[in-house]
Amino acid sequence: MPQDTATAVDMAALGMPKDTVNGSEGPLDWDAIDWRAQEKAVRRLRQRIFKAAQAGDWKQVRNLQKLMLRSRANTLVSVRQVSQRNAGRRTPGIDGQVALTSAGRANLATQLHHQGSTALPVRRVYIPKKGGKQRPLGIPVIADRCQQQRVRNALEPEWEARLDGRQYGFRPGRGCHDAIGIIFNTARGNHARGWILDADLEAAFDRLDHNHLLETIGGFPAREQIRGWLRAGVVDKGRYTPTEKGAPQGGVISPLLLNIALQGIEEAAGSRYAKEGTLKRGTPAVIVYADDLVALCHSAEQAEQVRQRLTEWLAPRGLRFNAAKTRIVAIDEGFDFLSFNVRRYTTRDGPKLLIKPSKEALIRIRRRLKAELRALRGQPAAVVVNRLNPIIRGQAAYYRTVVSKEAFAALDKWLWHRLQSWTRRSHRNKNRWWVAQRYFGQHHPSRNDRWVFGDPKDGRLPPQIRLDTDRPARPRSRAVIPG
Repeated sequence: MPQDTATAVDMAALGMPKDTVNGSEGPLDWDAIDWRAQEKAVRRLRQRIFKAAQAGDWKQVRNLQKLMLRSRANTLVSVRQVSQRNAGRRTPGIDGQVALTSAGRANLATQLHHQGSTALPVRRVYIPKKGGKQRPLGIPVIADRCQQQRVRNALEPEWEARLDGRQYGFRPGRGCHDAIGIIFNTARGNHARGWILDADLEAAFDRLDHNHLLETIGGFPAREQIRGWLRAGVVDKGRYTPTEKGAPQGGVISPLLLNIALQGIEEAAGSRYAKEGTLKRGTPAVIVYADDLVALCHSAEQAEQVRQRLTEWLAPRGLRFNAAKTRIVAIDEGFDFLSFNVRRYTTRDGPKLLIKPSKEALIRIRRRLKAELRALRGQPAAVVVNRLNPIIRGQAAYYRTVVSKEAFAALDKWLWHRLQSWTRRSHRNKNRWWVAQRYFGQHHPSRNDRWVFGDPKDGRLPPQIRLDTDRPARPRSRAVIPG
């Protein structure tokens, strides 16, 4: 599609006359934008870039990427995604600016479309992580985040056609369950891949080599913008520090850059595919999700060989394995991946692969629920139900595709005792019979007992962790063309 035609479509969707395309534009009415038309225009352009990259027509890819970078629809959709939909939309950068109103978003979109943005340093913040440590995040200013989303829409479709088939982290249409599903299909039954390289990349985002990454990106039209974001520096407690390596966690484009840096890891590990796309016998299977990876190997010697190959392959990219979290283990002993435990058991009917919630994941759920209940002391039962239900439903949805019945039955029992303790603490002068009459009853239609916690005043459903599934994970269907 020619550039002027694409622009005319964008302007028509905004409710503006076509003669304003090459002339002066009126003020942008954010609330009157036809978002369905804007998203459709961006999606179609992403699909064209993807198909051109699949066909190896790199001249067409670059032309379409330039068109995407100039597209007004891309600007509007990017600003809406960052300032209206993303979880960090209320978090400012070093300039303290956010765009939470329609007028602010309209002004930001107009500025980006006509002037772009100049890369500014990121603001350093820290969030807690496992083991009592802190994870450093870099928060770009709102204009840079929106501009990164614009660039990502142009760069991501090309690399969706080039990334390894078993890279699952931060990719459209893919997720944790797809990675777990492919592990199950590869290791189940009497498969010979009984040895696992369970590896973790040490501070992957903070160690990315800029020169190697920019060289890999090649002739992408916005490569210099990416260079500017990578080298913009960090402001931590008022002190500026230049960045010579790494990509800031918190940047919109950083996850895509990590995926690009890891492209080719399957070939480096020795994985080979037949023409029909199946993995050849005798070769390891490598599954990658962000900075976590597992290699399913035929022997301990092959697993050690894969580790040595990947150690050499990662070095030019500035990456390395975390020695404390990288190990070679037999699948009969089991390993944890993405909060799941994968282990092959010996049964009377032969070996059987089971995937369950990991022990650490269940401990985290208990700690979170315990902290929530502690914070809700003195609150009405309806508040407890409203606070706990989203947490429980989210965890149940994440683990319902694996063998989780036993684990969640134990967690359901634990939560019942915690809720009973919460009710008794709220009414120290009342006996157990009064407390039971006040808070417990047959609130849930699928439960044939009267010991379900809930709010009898409004009849709300109580917090429940009830999983009736006992099936192993299966890979979900996903779109071939990124949208």
